[in-house]
Amino acid sequence: MVRTFYALALVALAIPAPAQPLSVEEFLKRPLYSQPSLSPDGRRLAVIVPAKGRDHLTILELDTRKGGRITDFGDADVLRHHWISGERLLFAVGEAYEASGEARFFGWYAVNADGSELRAIDAPDTHGPSASPRAPGARTYLRGFRYLARDPLERDSIIVEARYRDPEAPDVYRYQTRSGQMTRLGFERPPNVTRWLVDRTGVPRVARSYLRGIATIWYRPGDGQAWIKLDEGEDSKLKILPLAFDFDNRTLYVASPGSDDKSAIYRYDFERLRPGERLARHKDVDLGAMLFSRARRTLLGIAFDADKPGVVWLDEEMARLQATVDKALPGTFNQLRVADENPKRALVAAYSDTSPPSYYLFDADRLTLEKIAATRPWIRPEDMSERKFVRYKARDGLEIPAYLTIPKRSNGKNLPLLVEIHGGPWVQKQSWGFDRDAQFFASRGYAVLQPDFRGTLGYGRRHYASSFGQWGLAMQDDITDGVEWLVREGIADRDRICLFGGSYGGYAALWGLIKTPELYRCGVTYAAITDIGLYF
Repeated sequence: MVRTFYALALVALAIPAPAQPLSVEEFLKRPLYSQPSLSPDGRRLAVIVPAKGRDHLTILELDTRKGGRITDFGDADVLRHHWISGERLLFAVGEAYEASGEARFFGWYAVNADGSELRAIDAPDTHGPSASPRAPGARTYLRGFRYLARDPLERDSIIVEARYRDPEAPDVYRYQTRSGQMTRLGFERPPNVTRWLVDRTGVPRVARSYLRGIATIWYRPGDGQAWIKLDEGEDSKLKILPLAFDFDNRTLYVASPGSDDKSAIYRYDFERLRPGERLARHKDVDLGAMLFSRARRTLLGIAFDADKPGVVWLDEEMARLQATVDKALPGTFNQLRVADENPKRALVAAYSDTSPPSYYLFDADRLTLEKIAATRPWIRPEDMSERKFVRYKARDGLEIPAYLTIPKRSNGKNLPLLVEIHGGPWVQKQSWGFDRDAQFFASRGYAVLQPDFRGTLGYGRRHYASSFGQWGLAMQDDITDGVEWLVREGIADRDRICLFGGSYGGYAALWGLIKTPELYRCGVTYAAITDIGLYF
């Protein structure tokens, strides 16, 4: 995430930068558009747009190219959204902190695409004249709310988890977003449930329970039938992660680590109670994101996030479309998202490490690929620096993936180095693409190292589990070893190295200054974890 206003403290360490790089303000300027999504029928585009100091939800009618903001909160930002029909959306609100990239979450709302019938998703006993839907910071929202699916049986209803009855264990509800009526789906449930997975008809069929450090995965063949135990053990030792049901409501897709330690995607074999046919794998990273088409009732493909992102297309039509778009838009990764109920329209996000996302609409009927928006049109890709995926060896032999950005107009030698340490620490791996932090510092003459030290998710079970009990120890050594590697390679100047991070990254920056003070000239932290006992 972007924390560039802290950069001013580091400028004194940098080498002379090329003439007239983008200003600090231009790098800090918020994108004009973010999180675009097609309505299920492909007629509308929802997108978050900054205005009046807040992030608002905006709708564009694709056939007429007309539209406008449908939210106007003065005390909250729109954080994310889902379409629940062609005419209605669900969206989350909170306080977005631009400097840290974090947000304080308030709750959820539903609204029509024209801005009418705005309703807060709150508990039934909080309705009343004092609970204005236009005062997000003053409401009592539905506790433990988690969106599961659109309700296939009732328009504008959704299937959700909520801790309305029990603050420790969620139930599953049907929530009517126009009337506010909430109906608990009654069925016998396993004990100590923490998460649910519903099938294509909105029926809860998989549950995850957790008690005294042991997780259990449960499954029931149908409504009213007994729960079957599929897996049990410590989180890091579970053999399966249920992901989704197919449209036949009999096929369950799961992620499971293979002999190479990386999670692949399988159809689950209920007769043998183990993963069955393998659909896709990647030699370097875990798989997990599945792309379905409701209109065609099929699994289209499986996305992955390796050194660069990609998709294993299982559908030949989508593979051909990807090839067509890639030919029209060379030099970028082109992410395709087909409208859920209209396979004739797809949204394309085109981006690279030097180019922020631009969005295109593909229309199969007209055979057109039309640019809709550029998120940061003031960024000149030709002036940005390459952000390379690299690997280096930690002292115990573990390979540490990282992204390395070298200033474009430098010779790549003896550079001041900024080590940006991600938070978490148990969060999904960093992704290839335009990174505003890295590009800002590179424009000022810094090399930037962004390591995915042990504990980072997405690189297999060993990479994750080797972090247990290693705060300040092997996890810190991974960062130190990356710095030493760049010094040995002649890329980094040993006398001009700085650590930078927030949350766990702030902890690691502080600990680096304590553990290996001879390596660093400075450390910059924000929201740092400084009391491990309190944190855990």
